[in-house]
Amino acid sequence: MHHRHTLPSLVLALIVLLPTGLSSALAQEADQNAVVQGFVRSASDGRALQGANVVVRDTTGTIQSAAAADADGFYQIAQLDPGRYYFQASFVGYQSYRDTLRLTSGERRTLTVALESAPRQLEGVVVEGRQPVEEAEAGLRKIESADIESIPTPGPGSDLSSYLRGLPSVTTTGDRGGRLYVRGGTPSQNLVLVDGIPIYKPFHIIGFYSAFPGDLVSSTDFYAGGFGAEYTGRISSVLDVQLRPGNTGDYEAAVGAGPFLGSVQFEGPLQQGSSSILVNARHSLIEQSGPTVLGQEAPYKFYDLTTKIHTQAESSQCSFVGMRTYDRGRIDPDRASSFRWNNTALGGQCLIFGGSSAQVLDVSFGTTRFGNAVVSSDGTERTASTWRIYTNFDLTQPALWGNTLRWSIKARADKYEFGLEEPFLGVQAENRFLLSTSTHLGAELTWGNQITVNPSIGVQFPISLGGTSIEPRLHLSYRPGGSDRMKLTAAGGLYRQYIVGITDERDAGSTFQALVPTPFQDRPLQATHALLGWNQQLWRDLYVSVEGWYKDLKDLPVPQWSTLVQFNTDLTPADGTAYGADLSLQYDRGPVRLGFSYGYSEVTYEATVWRGGAPVEFPPPHDLRHKLGLTASVDANWLTASARWQYSSGLPFTSVYGYDTMLEVRGLRDKPSEDIGTPRAFFEQAYGARLPAYHRLDISFKRTFDLSSSVGLTTEAGAINAYDRANVFYIDIFTLDRVDQLPLIPYLSLKINLR
Repeated sequence: MHHRHTLPSLVLALIVLLPTGLSSALAQEADQNAVVQGFVRSASDGRALQGANVVVRDTTGTIQSAAAADADGFYQIAQLDPGRYYFQASFVGYQSYRDTLRLTSGERRTLTVALESAPRQLEGVVVEGRQPVEEAEAGLRKIESADIESIPTPGPGSDLSSYLRGLPSVTTTGDRGGRLYVRGGTPSQNLVLVDGIPIYKPFHIIGFYSAFPGDLVSSTDFYAGGFGAEYTGRISSVLDVQLRPGNTGDYEAAVGAGPFLGSVQFEGPLQQGSSSILVNARHSLIEQSGPTVLGQEAPYKFYDLTTKIHTQAESSQCSFVGMRTYDRGRIDPDRASSFRWNNTALGGQCLIFGGSSAQVLDVSFGTTRFGNAVVSSDGTERTASTWRIYTNFDLTQPALWGNTLRWSIKARADKYEFGLEEPFLGVQAENRFLLSTSTHLGAELTWGNQITVNPSIGVQFPISLGGTSIEPRLHLSYRPGGSDRMKLTAAGGLYRQYIVGITDERDAGSTFQALVPTPFQDRPLQATHALLGWNQQLWRDLYVSVEGWYKDLKDLPVPQWSTLVQFNTDLTPADGTAYGADLSLQYDRGPVRLGFSYGYSEVTYEATVWRGGAPVEFPPPHDLRHKLGLTASVDANWLTASARWQYSSGLPFTSVYGYDTMLEVRGLRDKPSEDIGTPRAFFEQAYGARLPAYHRLDISFKRTFDLSSSVGLTTEAGAINAYDRANVFYIDIFTLDRVDQLPLIPYLSLKINLR
């Protein structure tokens, strides 16, 4: 028994001690090489300029090294020989910064620059350059603010959720409920981070909205699979959202309203040029306006509140974020059952580097809580909540020959609770506490300008459960001949998850979920990912991307079924496979943006879903085979027009072929002369039927007016489901009631901006 722990212990020792050893080994090299590092920011409002190009040339004009600023605006150029260099930082829409540097042996030069807006640039408008081929990475979609703005959304303002729901790798079961399924995974298998803080269910009951309004999002990395070992604890996808800081130069405010929601926003400097505050609040109005706009009752209420405080200096920056979301409603307006969920999160994040070292330290800490409940039409209630406190340390170290080494360690304490009250089931409750740590070691290795390899290995230690999970992962990219027009990428690895979401998959209209530690003798969920992608610039402004993917799934929790009409927490492990391919075409030139996407996928589970039965294969309820999307936007000087058309094949469900009632005559529990018995349903093959296909057209028109030098007005008009398609949301298998998704929704929104 002792020897089976030897390998995990050795791996842990290597991951913990190797960065220290490498840092020491690199010290002699660092004594000879110089490093230039810092931030690239906007001079007007202090925001980070992600993607800004930083280039260092020698006295002959030859490029010695180059880097792009990350989401924090941070850049680092290492491995420079002592000497004289020409430094340049540039960003589209801004004036370039130039300087001459004389670097001595082993010097650590901090150079933080603030770029001024170019004279030709319109006030308040920043045009960010796109490099889809250079930035391509298997499984990764980098989402920019322009992408979010181009999707029609009932305003005021855009929302990240509307953009995500149109991606070929994402499946939704309807336009209500706040659930996203990514390439065969379930919502509880997705990791969502906002400024490093985990959020469990940030998507609102109305699918257009989330806790991430487009105006707040600085950048988003969405991994549909193949993500590196810096992300552990989830087996399906990662959504890593960075919120922008407030304006450090001037005060701004905005007030907006539309038929779905109203919003208020304020931002400005706490200390001129170095710290800021940003506050955004939105509250739904659809419950009041629904009967007029939708022609039916709309029992939906939601709100979100976000506050961010940001401080920045020449060699560091810190942010503190507080977030609260709330959702309440009824999926079917004609039924009394209702549900609610909420998120509360508070956290901080600091990026620090010094003048005596090339190491960069990223520290984050905080707490987050999620709770949800559902009340059935008979008055019974199910509740579940989870609470986490965490801290993370992430260290980045330049390595030999221009490579990079990264190491992290994380500690978490989680508490899980749920209580279930159902007829014929009684009351079940559980309260679990889980303490865990994880660590990872990764590197970025380059050969010339053609090959990049990113190996990483993560280790999870669920202390309360015991055991160790070792998860190796790998990313590869190849640019034939160093081309900037073509790139081949690949990714793969092992993923494990110790937290599961308990749901009753038969209830297509329910969004209730209980998060608990794995119920299968502490055996984690497991997935193996394999991805292969091709990215090509066909012409100057036309890009194509093709990606094939495969996932092997093990020990997924699925409910065992019975004929009794009840929520079921008797789970059985399922194995499965998921595979498919995504194709996208993007044309982006001047004011015109056109997009085409198609996704094919197939998901199959194998499990003993019937009590006492044999294992069967079946498609889970999120097995979406075909998904097609067309987008178009034109940004003229006086009007912005956007449109999106979506099509998807029908989702599977389990049909019934009969009903009866069961009398419990043992012990004279039921009296035939007085009781009608317990309702039972007789099911066809598990998920053997499919709902009709779904398609919808959304359009919007937006225009901004300058009422004065300090007041602006943005108006937006449009329609969701413009040709009023009656798309099925779900069919209740016990009542055979059909619930449709949202009908035609015309809207008009107004937003006043104060500068």
